[in-house]
Amino acid sequence: MSTHNYTQYGLEPLFEVELEDGVAPIQFDVVLKAEDGRIVLRYEQPGVKDNAYIAIRRNSIVEITLIGDQLFFSKDYDAITTKEPLASFYGGLTYDDYDRKLDRYKKVRFQARYNQGGKYGTRHRFNINVDLLQNPGAAAPEWIALSIDPDIKNPPPKDD
Repeated sequence: MSTHNYTQYGLEPLFEVELEDGVAPIQFDVVLKAEDGRIVLRYEQPGVKDNAYIAIRRNSIVEITLIGDQLFFSKDYDAITTKEPLASFYGGLTYDDYDRKLDRYKKVRFQARYNQGGKYGTRHRFNINVDLLQNPGAAAPEWIALSIDPDIKNPPPKDD
């Protein structure tokens, strides 16, 4: 039996990084869908092959979108939390793409400070806290809370 307490840390609410002009947000999608008769949950950066983590190469905005009719950001917990205190690197969480009927969000953004001088491949573990809609046709929605745990690599591996 494990006696380790699991702690989630919030992002810094009052957080701003200086961004270079014209730098697009880092897109990261969390996808829930049926594929070949199976339910598949995966995360990816669109246009980046085989990259299931977020690579921070400069001060950035990270935009996470939930794709699938049953997947929404948590109502009870911050959408994004970390597994260790990382408030000096990440903050300014904002919510977007609101579903009025279900009172939930599908998209969030946060700012990321580049780990200047950090070791290549430094892994920052974080959580995407979501609610899974059960039985969408029911009179009242039923939810199951889940935490999805991809990584941020800040800075990414040298060969990335």
